[in-house]
Amino acid sequence: MVFLHIGAMKTGTTYLQQLLLQNRESLAEQGLLFPGTTWADQVLAAHDVVGHHRERGVRERAAGSWPTLVEQMLAHEGRGSVLSVEFLSFAGSRAVRRVMADLAEAELHVVLTLRDTCVVLPGLWQTHCANGGTASWRGFAQSARLGSGTGPFTPLLGQGARLFRRALDVPRMLDSWAGVVPPERLHVVTVPPPGARQELLWERFASVLGVDPATAPVPPKGHNPSLGYASADLMRRLNTELGRLPRERYNPTLKHHLAEHVLAARARAERPAELDAATHAFATRWNRRTRTALESGVHLVGDLEDLPTTETTQDLTSSIDPPDDAELLAAAEHAVAGMEELVRRRRRRLRKRRGEAPAKEGRAESAADRQQRWDAEADPVRTAVRDLAEVSRVAIALQDRLDQTRPRAARRPGR
Repeated sequence: MVFLHIGAMKTGTTYLQQLLLQNRESLAEQGLLFPGTTWADQVLAAHDVVGHHRERGVRERAAGSWPTLVEQMLAHEGRGSVLSVEFLSFAGSRAVRRVMADLAEAELHVVLTLRDTCVVLPGLWQTHCANGGTASWRGFAQSARLGSGTGPFTPLLGQGARLFRRALDVPRMLDSWAGVVPPERLHVVTVPPPGARQELLWERFASVLGVDPATAPVPPKGHNPSLGYASADLMRRLNTELGRLPRERYNPTLKHHLAEHVLAARARAERPAELDAATHAFATRWNRRTRTALESGVHLVGDLEDLPTTETTQDLTSSIDPPDDAELLAAAEHAVAGMEELVRRRRRRLRKRRGEAPAKEGRAESAADRQQRWDAEADPVRTAVRDLAEVSRVAIALQDRLDQTRPRAARRPGR
């Protein structure tokens, strides 16, 4: 038996993946295999079978990963295996046919987690910004609304439209799998609304796997942290300044350190990106469309009320307005300080690997002096972004040099 958790994006996937990984030994005692040496093996296997990644380096590293994982899952003699990678939801008919053919010996179950579109859309934009995207929240939301239609011109409607179709086109996802997996093995798990017990999502997911939720008592150490509005907007401005970078250069410094570590720590100090009235109305309509698609025949775990269809009566006219200069400069100061510390740390590591004596660090510009310099400029935010880009380039260059001192096999795959 193989459980294929295909996503969708921003539906608690990282939480579930980390929970499965951190409890893999206790789950194995119950006969459930979480395949691969690390979760990165599952990522590469998904890249291999879906074949969607645009970067040649990632495609080359992924080649052959899917057959390796298939062999491991088919050889498992316990209750079953669970593979969880959210962009398996991107799979088209060719990839689905390959999955079905390669796993023909197993009883295949497909699991799709779904969440309220009103919650997913701002999360998608944050993910977009933390992955090199350059669209503003207002532009992203408008593009997503335009991209909800079908037709050959959807990819031309902007970054929001493209990501929206990939992440929230549930009818397409169901159509891809419904013809090859019987309804009782096509499981849809709804994500509880904000404020619900976090463990409830795992309890629902575990019921599909047929394991006791208590089998995985270790909570995730931290999962896909959110960004505040100012921090996410700062990231997309930084991405514009830096230009497009390969995943293997972007992720370690900008995604994993700056976004997920440095700026995520400010999330509670910043206002979140919220929906304006037009986007909220659109999101509830999309929830309604999703609920209709589920009527075609699936095994539903959860509650359709987790996908609300009632429009808000609140005044959302200005909720999508961009962050002001004070918000952006506060985020930029925190970001520059965090990146400067990363540069110092990487320099020390590089000297240690080379066997060089520790060097005396120069005096860094104080936060007060930096803020005063920014305020004196005609465009303080632009200056702050340029400063952040400068220290980011140094950090990336240092990581490049560190990568040259370790085996290529030890490097992370792009995700």
